[in-house]
Amino acid sequence: MTSSSIAPAPATSGDDAPRMLEQGLVLHRQGQFAQALQVYENLLSRFPQHADALHLTGEALYRQGRPKLALNYVNRAIALSAHHFYFNTRATIFMHMGLLAEAQQDLKRAIKALPNYPAAYINLSAVYRQQKKFRQAREAAADATRLAPDAPAAWNNAGAIDMEQDRFDEAVAQFEQALKLDPGYTSAHKNIGKIRAHQKDWAGALASLEKAAADPRDFEASYLLARALLNAGRTEEAIAPMQHAMRNWPAEERHKALSDPEGVAALYGVCGALEGVSMRFGESAELYKLALESLPEHELLLNNLGTVNFRLGHFDTAIEVLKKALAVHPKQVLARCNLGVTYVMAGQSEAAIAEFEQCLRDDPNFMPAMVWMLGEKAHIADWLGVPELREKIAAHLDTPGNDQTVSSFILMSNYDDARKLMTWTQRSARLADRNAGIKPFADAAARRTSPRIRVGYYSFDFRNHPVAHLTAELFARHDRKDFEVFAYSYGPDDGHPARARIAASVEHFVDMQGQSIQQMAERIREDDVDILVDLSGDTRGAKPQVMAYHAAPAQLMWLGYMGTSGTPNYDYLVSDNFLSPPGTEDCYSEKLLRLPETFQVIDSQRPTSSIRATRADHGLPDDAFVLCNFSQSFKIQPEMFAAWVRIVQRIPNAVLWLAQGPNGFEPNLRAHWLAAGLPPERLIVSPRMPIDQHLARIGLGDLFIDTFPYSSGATANDVLWAGVPLLALAGTTMVSRMAGSLLGAIGLPELVATSHDDYVEKAVHYATHPGELAELRSRLAAAKEARRGYFDTPRFVRHLEDGFRQIAARNREGLASEHVSVALHPLEN
Repeated sequence: MTSSSIAPAPATSGDDAPRMLEQGLVLHRQGQFAQALQVYENLLSRFPQHADALHLTGEALYRQGRPKLALNYVNRAIALSAHHFYFNTRATIFMHMGLLAEAQQDLKRAIKALPNYPAAYINLSAVYRQQKKFRQAREAAADATRLAPDAPAAWNNAGAIDMEQDRFDEAVAQFEQALKLDPGYTSAHKNIGKIRAHQKDWAGALASLEKAAADPRDFEASYLLARALLNAGRTEEAIAPMQHAMRNWPAEERHKALSDPEGVAALYGVCGALEGVSMRFGESAELYKLALESLPEHELLLNNLGTVNFRLGHFDTAIEVLKKALAVHPKQVLARCNLGVTYVMAGQSEAAIAEFEQCLRDDPNFMPAMVWMLGEKAHIADWLGVPELREKIAAHLDTPGNDQTVSSFILMSNYDDARKLMTWTQRSARLADRNAGIKPFADAAARRTSPRIRVGYYSFDFRNHPVAHLTAELFARHDRKDFEVFAYSYGPDDGHPARARIAASVEHFVDMQGQSIQQMAERIREDDVDILVDLSGDTRGAKPQVMAYHAAPAQLMWLGYMGTSGTPNYDYLVSDNFLSPPGTEDCYSEKLLRLPETFQVIDSQRPTSSIRATRADHGLPDDAFVLCNFSQSFKIQPEMFAAWVRIVQRIPNAVLWLAQGPNGFEPNLRAHWLAAGLPPERLIVSPRMPIDQHLARIGLGDLFIDTFPYSSGATANDVLWAGVPLLALAGTTMVSRMAGSLLGAIGLPELVATSHDDYVEKAVHYATHPGELAELRSRLAAAKEARRGYFDTPRFVRHLEDGFRQIAARNREGLASEHVSVALHPLEN
């Protein structure tokens, strides 16, 4: 440790000078350097040749980290008075600047002026130590301890010499002597902590570093404390000291710490904690930026900064950072894949696919790039190589020990194999849960005792979103005698009437937007809900990590994500007997809550659009048979498009009417259409429209032909509400059977096909038998008019509540989760 001097020589100029100098010294000793400098400035304005004021100004500036300016003032003081204090202070500044020869010269001058000056010997030993002149350093340190045996700085400096020579036991003895003299001497605590850290004894280092970090000016101590806390598993506590060190260290000191791979790993640990349950992405980005000031070309730091900006929604910045990473490290497949995913979210599909393709040229087995490319190719109908890509992905997913996580959402859009999807999803979910590191609350299994069953609906989508539109009537329909209803919203408030309606129809609408995952889980736990229903699952913007805390004794997934979660975080999955036929229970990690008619709720109070659309308004021929589909473009897979082509080819007056997709979708689709030999005018692609205008135009279609293997849910609801018959193809997966479930609940099971050939034949049959199609349309209209089956929302809510009662009863009795089947309620008169 170096030691500068702040005690002045007796003041001699001016009556006010001693008082002002003492005032400055009080502030100086308290570490209030800015205030002290104001006092010294005032003093020097009256007494510009006051040597002590010049010296103390320099010393305070040095403490503020302004050594060059400090040197100017101390030089002026020495020019006026060759005081040993001044030489010692200037030597300290020289040492800080790396000018060891100059520092050594000044210290010898100080000792010549005052031979028994211990502070000078302490600093001189430090100079020799930095020059690796350990014999001279030990001699100077011995002189310091002889002259000032009660000075902890002298013993600490002697220990530092031993420490640098790996004489750790001797060093610790010296540091402990310093601490006997001053138990709060932070430098000695830090040095003991550094030795223990060097020995990889982080547990032994922790107590010393906690005491050392009490000095807010010792940034190294804060950094080492963060590492010790990380090693102790106290990740959240490591955040503040790491931030303190990184924010205040000069760039060269950060460089020194982060040049050690373990130092970078510690930074990753802290940033991971910030980004995890805390969701403090901005603070994580700040740390990565500070690190990159010292290591500007570090590939993982650049990748991680790009990823954090992605999670903040700053896509342009993320793209810029990731491009920089790739300019320096062009073979970094992780950064390139992340760049591709950022392009996906920024709506630049073709740029995204180009990055995924380059990823796979650099690493043909990098599965995340394969899966993201598969998903994005679907978005723009770029089907070249898709069958081969699916086979390659499936082979990798079937490989034991594969530890690459992928999007189950993309998988369920491409594969109709419920058991395989269960296995694949479960593997990715286990890895995601392990990486999140969330532990359930200690009282997760606590039984609820409230008089009413408390049900909490948790969603990102209480806004202008299909989930909100489907559930809008549900909440007000709950029986308040038996149920207390909570809605936990963590998505944006877009001001949409659907959100306002939901907020008004529940007893507790809790806006949790901006809260961390842990904060949200804690709030839900505080409310003692019996049943927590996740309406979003693992969809865009969703935070399913909250479910890992098990804030409620029964946790359900419903509606937003149509498949198994693959994790133990959900106890039940809401389904029905068509969606999940008996014998398929092993396709789910959850127990099934089977409702008697259908899984999907409807808003039976939604207004009928007053808009009167015409075919001419939408470019549809008046005399055509209009086959339509308004699903998102990713659902249109090449096999289903081929079936649509076959249907149109067999119906002379048929046209296919679709909704717009992202850039690139329509040109690619039309190329496939022309390649099949169909004229362009028989394919009509319309822009997407606000929901009221869209509902009005749906009725212009004759038959809605659904997608596969990702069938329609909310879109099917719109189509059926508009009175248009829907033809579905049901497979083995939950998501492939959604539309079929709705048709069964309406009483139109004949509109569910079981193969592509069956699907084509049914479409052609109804198109060429208008009387049968009209009869189907009539039955659909009658069911809606009578509010029967799928359209009977009050009865649907009674069924759902019966399921909730069974689940809550099991939990309150301490019984494990089990499959629940709800009996059909009789029709009400």
